[in-house]
Amino acid sequence: MRRAIAAAMAGVALIAGATVWFATRSPESEPAPFRTPSARPSASPAPVASPSPDAATRLARAVAAAFPKGTRFPREFNVMEFDDHRLIDAPFGPVLVSHGHVEDAGHSDAGTIRVDYLTERDGSFALARSFPKVIELGSMGDLGDWSVSDRFTSLPVIVAEGGGTWQGYSCSMTALAELRPDGPAEVASIRSAYSNGGAVEGVATSAEGKIVDIVRGKGFTMRFTGSMTFDDRYVWRDGRFVLDGKSRLPEC
Repeated sequence: MRRAIAAAMAGVALIAGATVWFATRSPESEPAPFRTPSARPSASPAPVASPSPDAATRLARAVAAAFPKGTRFPREFNVMEFDDHRLIDAPFGPVLVSHGHVEDAGHSDAGTIRVDYLTERDGSFALARSFPKVIELGSMGDLGDWSVSDRFTSLPVIVAEGGGTWQGYSCSMTALAELRPDGPAEVASIRSAYSNGGAVEGVATSAEGKIVDIVRGKGFTMRFTGSMTFDDRYVWRDGRFVLDGKSRLPEC
């Protein structure tokens, strides 16, 4: 009798345990089947734009294109060195303007302005055309001040000044050269300074000019000061700036 009761109780316990296991087990507790990740097409990396070169880098590359063998040029008795360069973004393309001076120069040696027309692509330059002697002024192998201006015409204009002293007379000239699509062209040749201080005793005559009152495409004034004070007016005529009238500046 006791064995029958014990067996019955064990059966009840087994049924109760099974009921609890099934009741507490949920479908979410089943392990998820392993899934191989689906292959996704990799996105192509967005193109990265190369940074634009700065002004110094562009100038260095332009000089290398215009002077592939260096900036020193042998002459008959001495050497010309181009050591001052400016890169101009003209309306028709990049232009390199370079100033050259003669080493160990003689009195009659002039300084030089050279111009190189370039092409530019992807930050690199190539030489298109070269104009070695656009302006030659000065003495002792060098010219004076020079610059590039947009105030004279609709195109960039090189302004260069140079002079010297001969037998006590000192004189200077100013030259203007316009950078045109087909090449640079001289548009003015101006007597811009005079002094006889080294040639005469007593009171010397002197006058030094400065360009003022520029009206683009029409003209400008060369204003002289010194022992002589006067204005010379230059007007645009037939593709050049020409003196309107006659200058009071003495000839050298």
